[in-house]
Amino acid sequence: MIKMKSGREHMDLRKIQITGGSSFMITLPKDWADSVGLKKNDTVGLQPQPDGSMVIYPGGEQTASAASVKVIEADGITDRDFLYRKLVGAYIAGHDSIVLKSESGLSSMAASAASSFAQTAIGLEIMEESDNSIVIKDLMDQGEMKPAKSVERMKVLVRNMLTDTMDGLENKDIRLLDGMSDRDREVDRIDWLISRQVNIHQKDITISRRMGMDLCEISRCGSISRALERIGDHAVLLASNLRPLIDDPSSLDDDILSTGREVITLMVDSVGTWSSKDMDKANACIERGEDLVRRSRDISAMADDLTGKSAMAAELIASSVKRIAEYSMDIGEIAINSAMD
Repeated sequence: MIKMKSGREHMDLRKIQITGGSSFMITLPKDWADSVGLKKNDTVGLQPQPDGSMVIYPGGEQTASAASVKVIEADGITDRDFLYRKLVGAYIAGHDSIVLKSESGLSSMAASAASSFAQTAIGLEIMEESDNSIVIKDLMDQGEMKPAKSVERMKVLVRNMLTDTMDGLENKDIRLLDGMSDRDREVDRIDWLISRQVNIHQKDITISRRMGMDLCEISRCGSISRALERIGDHAVLLASNLRPLIDDPSSLDDDILSTGREVITLMVDSVGTWSSKDMDKANACIERGEDLVRRSRDISAMADDLTGKSAMAAELIASSVKRIAEYSMDIGEIAINSAMD
């Protein structure tokens, strides 16, 4: 099968012919050749792929895709959060440049949102700025940061967040719970980047092939990244809800500590089974997760015997532990799917 680099998605079947007694030959579709500007005696590049297919590059070289520019009109937008979300959406969609513009002149709010966004998202810089427009460009080489490596970094960040919450409860040290929201923002930044990379690779599959990466695995990176991002959110919730138990210890502290420590190990192990494609260990992680879900429900039930803020805190902690176990089980299922390739 020969895959032709074109904007049209269809399968064009051609019969192989023999020329000169030893060479195989096929003809190229005229519509496609015209669309990319090929004419008689022009050169095309052929690049074999690991799956046995062949990519054809017009002009004889492996050319990069045309730069994608997203223009966001700021006129009429008064909600800073909405504008910020639009900028994040354009980034995740995979555009190379984002232009924020206004015919009447950019407000200080819009300029502030653009500056904050460019400082937060990985790989972006404001390249041009005027009264009416701001141009933000992606300067990162997609080959520099592979999605799988970013997932590993997320795992470490989230593990450390969760470990500090449990250490804070065990040592009755509220200082270990400080700064969780800032640490979670770093997790969010990496999740944005991985989501962006997934979209970029899906739009141009030659990128992943040039990097020797499998598109299915890149998509799974996106799914695992989203699970870890959600777990990071629950680490923030745990830090918030553990404060009442640190100030006023309860009879459930030991159960919460034991279950919390185990769910951290489960999360780390689940990501590890995906990295190693170990189906048996992934299945064991799912079974461990089911047990931790049951234990979190038991803690929730026992929280009814507590009073005041401690009762509410224990209930919310049990809910977060349950969700972390379930997200870890999701990662285990992704690991099994990956191992079946």
